[in-house]
Amino acid sequence: MTEVISCFHLVRPHWHEHLEFIQLMEGEAQIHIDNRSFVVRAPAILFINSCKIHSMQSLNSKSSTIHGMIFDMSLLSGSFEHSELQHLYARFIQTAPILEPILPSHPLWHELTTHFELAYKEYAAQEIGCELIIKSSLYRMMIPMLRSFQQELSLSKDLNKSFDQYKRLKPAIDFIETSYAQKIYTDTLGGLVNLSPFHFTRLFKKVTGLSPMNYINRYRVEMAKRLLIEKDLTITQIAERTGFCNVNYFDKVFKEMNGFTPLELRKQFTDG
Repeated sequence: MTEVISCFHLVRPHWHEHLEFIQLMEGEAQIHIDNRSFVVRAPAILFINSCKIHSMQSLNSKSSTIHGMIFDMSLLSGSFEHSELQHLYARFIQTAPILEPILPSHPLWHELTTHFELAYKEYAAQEIGCELIIKSSLYRMMIPMLRSFQQELSLSKDLNKSFDQYKRLKPAIDFIETSYAQKIYTDTLGGLVNLSPFHFTRLFKKVTGLSPMNYINRYRVEMAKRLLIEKDLTITQIAERTGFCNVNYFDKVFKEMNGFTPLELRKQFTDG
């Protein structure tokens, strides 16, 4: 957990695989999350999903204060005993929604702020057992968000069935995540789960909300973001390493998904 007080950069442009809550305690700030931008006044809470490029800065040269809570995804998934909850959490992470800032008028505001502030207080005091209270507070924050996500997707009646379908597709999803740099064919993916290309495509879109090709391209783009930020490679080399047939197609898909080009992303981090 962290505290930042600044008249300019509160969070410099970056990404990480962890999940994050940010509470704007004082001031007014502009937040960028991938291709979306928000201007928010305190008090407010932001949730940053895994692998989202994000930044935050104070407005009008006035001081703002934020508290941050960053945590590993496995901290939650390893503790969910019910398969339905595990599946719901996996859907939430994979869908990676960019959530609107949570304001005092939001139904979850009281619960989120109560447990965020308790966690921060325990972190600051560092008394015996503080880790357990922080972890408990984190559960009390995430579970209401997952329930809200479940309601938005109308998953309540079909969660068990959806989980079984997801388990059936898991070998294909694992293959995509390990073989994204090479050509991937629908019949190959279908063969991994004993389905024809037609039936595989239909089930895959039903479970993930994306066609197999859109899912593959989205995963490739996420991997490309990491290389753009971390590696001194040309954009053409990155396109090749992430499975795109040519740099023009890579540029087109990347911009459609993010609202900016690979070069614009790299410049944002270089300038930041």
